[in-house]
Amino acid sequence: MGNSIFHCVTTYNYQIVSLILFFVGLLGVTLSRNLIKILISLEFIMNAVNLLFISFASYKSEQAYLGYTLVIFSTGMSALVLSVGIYFAYILHKKFGTIDVIKIYDKYKETGKC
Repeated sequence: MGNSIFHCVTTYNYQIVSLILFFVGLLGVTLSRNLIKILISLEFIMNAVNLLFISFASYKSEQAYLGYTLVIFSTGMSALVLSVGIYFAYILHKKFGTIDVIKIYDKYKETGKC
């Protein structure tokens, strides 16, 4: 498998893809008003960090277990954050009738609890 296309892919390429994923997620978090889209954008950011962990783990092969362990832990935390966020979106939709964060903020501000 010496002439494979994967032979040409370096750690630098993984870091570029990770950077693109991170900025797409950051753009989604800052520009989106829908709570579900914001949660998906946060998943993009977490996956970008996971890709960086994997690329650095493959670069330093004598301590590769540390990068893979961090990815497993981060994946578990990502699933936990997403499940709590979806439940939070469900509760907000049930209470306010929308998952638009600007409208929820305006409706919450009208209650006087802000």
